[in-house]
Amino acid sequence: MLLVKIAWKNIWRNKVRSFVVITAISLGLWAGVFGSAFVQGMMKSKVEDVIQTEMSHIQVHVPKFRDEYDGSLYMKNGAEVANAFRSEAAVEAVSERMISMGGLASSRKNGMIKLVGVNPDDEKKVSDIYTKVIEGSYFESTKKRPIVLSEKTAEEYGVKMNSKIIFKMLDVEGQMTDIAFKVVGIYNSGNPMYDKMTAFVKLDQMRQGYGIETGSNEIAVWLNDHNQSEAIADSFQENYSDLEVLPWLDLSPGMRMMIEAFDTYLFIIVGIILVALLFSIVNTMLMAVLERVREIGMLMAIGMTKNRVFKMIMYETVFMTMIGAPIGLLLSGLTVGYFGKNGIDLSGAAYETQGFGSTVFPYLDTESYINVTIMVLFMAILAAVYPALKALSLKPVEAIRKI
Repeated sequence: MLLVKIAWKNIWRNKVRSFVVITAISLGLWAGVFGSAFVQGMMKSKVEDVIQTEMSHIQVHVPKFRDEYDGSLYMKNGAEVANAFRSEAAVEAVSERMISMGGLASSRKNGMIKLVGVNPDDEKKVSDIYTKVIEGSYFESTKKRPIVLSEKTAEEYGVKMNSKIIFKMLDVEGQMTDIAFKVVGIYNSGNPMYDKMTAFVKLDQMRQGYGIETGSNEIAVWLNDHNQSEAIADSFQENYSDLEVLPWLDLSPGMRMMIEAFDTYLFIIVGIILVALLFSIVNTMLMAVLERVREIGMLMAIGMTKNRVFKMIMYETVFMTMIGAPIGLLLSGLTVGYFGKNGIDLSGAAYETQGFGSTVFPYLDTESYINVTIMVLFMAILAAVYPALKALSLKPVEAIRKI
């Protein structure tokens, strides 16, 4: 107990030095937590965009349909498959879709786009595009052939609300068909890559364009818990072996790899921060030991064992860590909470061109908070080992003679 009191008093003998160590620990913990929160927030945002906007939790197709979006590859029993999913307890909603990769034409431009035919009521339950309509409405219009375009597409093709636009597509027989649509809604999902290539019309009108009355190219499934997507997809794949049933991780090219890469990236960021913290504490504590050579030599000369000297140096670091860690956690909680609510605007950065949203909302779960905190505390204590060992190498007689 006496050793603990001595160690506590020692850290306040040189307030500036102790303040440097406490600050280093606080900022190191803050940087580690905030860096982790930024990366997790970025990935969480991407995953939500992929699931909620682009594809839902599970999709069902005829094999090879996704290779070229060949309209002749459609499920004639689409309604039956959709109802089978609806009967599953873990499934919250299901939406059938017809999709065509065809030509879009206006008075200004001709180009390619993916046109998705949906049932608006069903689609609202598996996709949040309807919440991102910035002008007009999501098929509430009474226009005969309504189409919902992205803001980016509307600008490129020079169209606005109620403008006429032509879509050229191949029917199931391979014959070219032209369909005229009226723009009733303009959306902005925050993902320029997705917006540039996707537009929406009603499911029945896409079926007419293909020359069929029933069936679907794609069935989108929304679950109560996205963590069950792989298990449920595997289960339905066994029941429908002639179809392709894929969870969202397998639907999004490179998404699984990206998540794993970001996990590695997270450890690299925290690792760099911890190494910087390590050297900062080693340097400061080593100075503390060297400044007290005579004092330590005197303590050893009057009978303090090397084990007690080692513990005293370690206690000093532990005490400063116990002060710095709560401060760092407080700073982390405040900054992550603030930016988690208000976001960090990265508009105009190359970040957007990779398919991410323009605003990042830092996020960190409780487990990650604990992991990063433990890593920082462990590194802080580890940093005190070398200075403590340096103190043990002192010889009492020589140390006392030091000026």
